[in-house]
Amino acid sequence: MRNLVVPALAAICLSGAIAPAAMAETVTVEVTHADLDLTTKAGQKVLESRVAAAIKTACAKPDTRSLKAAGAWQSCKSSAAGNAAGQLEKSIEFARL
Repeated sequence: MRNLVVPALAAICLSGAIAPAAMAETVTVEVTHADLDLTTKAGQKVLESRVAAAIKTACAKPDTRSLKAAGAWQSCKSSAAGNAAGQLEKSIEFARL
C-alpha cells in the first residue's frame, strides 16, 4: 500500500492560550494514494487535495482569536506542508519509474 505521511507539530491549546513548547505534540496523518495514477496531472491534483485535507486534520484551527494561537496554527500548517512536499515529490518520481 502506498501512503504519504504528513507529520505536523500541533500545539495544544488550553483555555485559549497556547501551551508551553514542552506540551507540543507531533501529529501524523497517513494519506493513501495507491488508487491514484501519479503519472497524470489529475492523479497528482487529487493527491495534493488529500494532503491539504490531511494538513487541516493535523493542524486544527484554534477556536480562539489569540495571536499566539493563530501564529502556532500557521506554523503548524507551514511545517506540515513543508514535510509533505518532499514526500509528495518522491511519490510522483517513484510513480514515473
